[in-house]
Amino acid sequence: MHYIGIDYHKKYSYIVVKDREGTVEQRGMVSNSREEVQKFVKPYRPGKAVLESTRNWGVIYDWLEEVLDDVALAHPLKVRAIAEARIKTDKISADILCDLLRSNLLPEAYVPSRETRETKNVLRQRMFFVRIQTMVKGRIHTIIDRHPEIASQAPDVTDLFGATGTRWLSQVVLPGQDNRLLASAVELLQAVRQKISESNEIVKELAREDTR
Repeated sequence: MHYIGIDYHKKYSYIVVKDREGTVEQRGMVSNSREEVQKFVKPYRPGKAVLESTRNWGVIYDWLEEVLDDVALAHPLKVRAIAEARIKTDKISADILCDLLRSNLLPEAYVPSRETRETKNVLRQRMFFVRIQTMVKGRIHTIIDRHPEIASQAPDVTDLFGATGTRWLSQVVLPGQDNRLLASAVELLQAVRQKISESNEIVKELAREDTR
């Protein structure tokens, strides 16, 4: 059995391959493409690989799963805790991952299916747009509040961004450059709202096939 530790970065990955006793069979850096990654690990079947659950881990995980017998996903925080305690270094590298895997000490993270990951990506996109919407609304309040005499003329509504409030925002005139800033922020809010609406439709489509 071969054990493969992968330190995954945005543009490249550093890979080390060890045998059961921990002897290094190969190590090196490869560009993050399906062809290069699979070419490096294919000779070491049967083999088990490990990488950390970091940004966009699913891309290389799927490439590895196509050619290897087993692929593990490591929990980054727990790996760091073990590495600091046992190996006395902060560097979470391919060697550390490989040794934890080989020694059966690897703290594994849950690996959702590809379908589940796609669904999560859709939901995260919607959450992202909602966070932007909240920021833009706060920005609009800040601009308006710089002019208390005008802010006091706002409609008496619970939500300034409802139909009545939105009409007022589109018509109000502020002094100086704040008028342009407000118009730009309101325009951005409308665009973000449209993106949220589009995301809602995608979520509805996914929900039709999901009993939850």
